[in-house]
Amino acid sequence: MKLRDSGMPDEAYWETLFDVPLVLARLGINATLGDGILGDVVELGCGYGTFSISVARAIRGTLYTFDVDPAMVARTTERAIGLPTGKLVCQLRDVMADGFGVTGADAALLFNILHCEEPVALLRHAVDAVRPGGHVLVIHWRYADTPRGPSLDIRPRPEQIAAWAHETGRLAAVGNAIDLPPWHYGWRFRVLSARPD
Repeated sequence: MKLRDSGMPDEAYWETLFDVPLVLARLGINATLGDGILGDVVELGCGYGTFSISVARAIRGTLYTFDVDPAMVARTTERAIGLPTGKLVCQLRDVMADGFGVTGADAALLFNILHCEEPVALLRHAVDAVRPGGHVLVIHWRYADTPRGPSLDIRPRPEQIAAWAHETGRLAAVGNAIDLPPWHYGWRFRVLSARPD
């Protein structure tokens, strides 16, 4: 299912909207999270591969990335040429309908995607893909005037994303919302082994 208000601009322009090294550093992707450097990671919405290629290089495992748009899958696959075999698996998949199809990952990436119609369901799919003690990492556009991003009536504020994560019953915030200039904020959530009482 294509998410509401999710069109992509020209690739060259899109890439100017993110400080990818800063985002990865502040989320802990290119350093350590929990008990070591990340192994396998899942990502929903590879887009042009803006984050996918850098994440695949930063982790010791495989990045499994999915999109519903064949053109995005093709572009990310093209950009992945030169990565070691098995570092990036990019597939056409409707994660909202079918889940990630991966279990036991160290982390799930939900970048600029929680303005979807069913954010709690999407967070639960991410939880199902990640091992207990692993992480669900989220970024989204600030609730402000930004050069891109969904309309403000469906754009979540940081506290709304935290509430959705809590509603899953399986995610605990690690610290507070993370500043990701120039246009984003992020969250790091830890996957609990069971629903808290």
